[in-house]
Amino acid sequence: MSNNDYFTIAYKILSYLKYCYENGQDADPNILKADTFDISQQQFVRTLQMLSDDGYIKGLTFSPVLDGGTLLGNRRSTVITSDGLQYLAENSMMQKAYRIFKEVRDWLPLIK
Repeated sequence: MSNNDYFTIAYKILSYLKYCYENGQDADPNILKADTFDISQQQFVRTLQMLSDDGYIKGLTFSPVLDGGTLLGNRRSTVITSDGLQYLAENSMMQKAYRIFKEVRDWLPLIK
């Protein structure tokens, strides 16, 4: 997986919003932006739209603009939902299972 694929970026965004939730903070617009994740503005907006459509985040508004792009509303009001928290938990478990499987595969002798 590359560092800018959907799942990696989604995981990073949700992890940041989880941090905000757990620490009683509002999302910082200076952090919640495309540059932070080293992706284009278009990919950033599309990722946020998908996360919103899937119910993993809420509080963000999307407004189309004349040039065909999308203007993001107040990013400070963006919060993770319980579905977003569940997504992170499930993916954390899958990543741990994958790492364990990979380690086991590395030291198990191959059966011929």
